[in-house]
Amino acid sequence: MSTGVFVSKNGKVTEAIGNQPKEALLFAPSQKSSSQILREQRTAMKRNNKRIKDRFNEATKRV
Repeated sequence: MSTGVFVSKNGKVTEAIGNQPKEALLFAPSQKSSSQILREQRTAMKRNNKRIKDRFNEATKRV
C-alpha cells in the first residue's frame, strides 16, 4: 500500500509533490483495512446511540 499524499486537480490524480493550488483536493490512503474502519464505526455508533438513549431517559425521568 502506498503511503504518499495524492492530489486531484481537474479530475486527474497524481502524487502530491511540492506546493499545491488551494483548489486542489489532497488525500492520503488509510493505514487501516476496511474491516478495521467498519468495526470502529460500528463501535462508535453503538456507543453514541447508548449515550443518546441514556441521556434521553435521564431527561424524561419522572421524580
